[in-house]
Amino acid sequence: MTEKELIARLKSGDEEAFNLFFEKYKNTIYNFGLKFCGNTEDASDILQETLLNAFKYIKNFKGESKLSTWLYRIAANACQKKKLSEKNVVSFDELEENQIHTLNKHNENPHVNFERREIEKLIRKAILRLPEQYRIPLILKDIEGLNHQEISEVLNISLTNAKVRLHRARLMLKSIVEDLLKEGKDER
Repeated sequence: MTEKELIARLKSGDEEAFNLFFEKYKNTIYNFGLKFCGNTEDASDILQETLLNAFKYIKNFKGESKLSTWLYRIAANACQKKKLSEKNVVSFDELEENQIHTLNKHNENPHVNFERREIEKLIRKAILRLPEQYRIPLILKDIEGLNHQEISEVLNISLTNAKVRLHRARLMLKSIVEDLLKEGKDER
């Protein structure tokens, strides 16, 4: 089934189409929520809110962007709403190791795998310290693989602003990682 056919069936209220839609996008939206919020409970809430809102407002979808771009916009709004309503601290223990970056399964060296896990933890921690307006574009580009135009559509900002936010996010991330590494050395 093509995306246009799926959208048409969703707009007509087809329950089977909603099930197909859910299966196709549930992991994408859940992982986005997990990367943004940092815990599984909030990621599940983001998934539920995003897919319900998408189904509720599918009649308003004009098809000017890809369906996935539209879903990321809804998910980003849900993440922002959740953050504003809860103002909670993220638990890094709840992040699943392979959600942000999958380890190289072919590498059997425990020392190398340990180092990679530690680097991943450090980067996750740094990403979660980024201000929200920079965290979302970074996740969308560097983790989800969206291009600059799609990011501007998701965030409803100009293409230039999307590029600027991404550039600033990377600079901030570098600085945060350096600070975290320095803190780690000071603790030894």
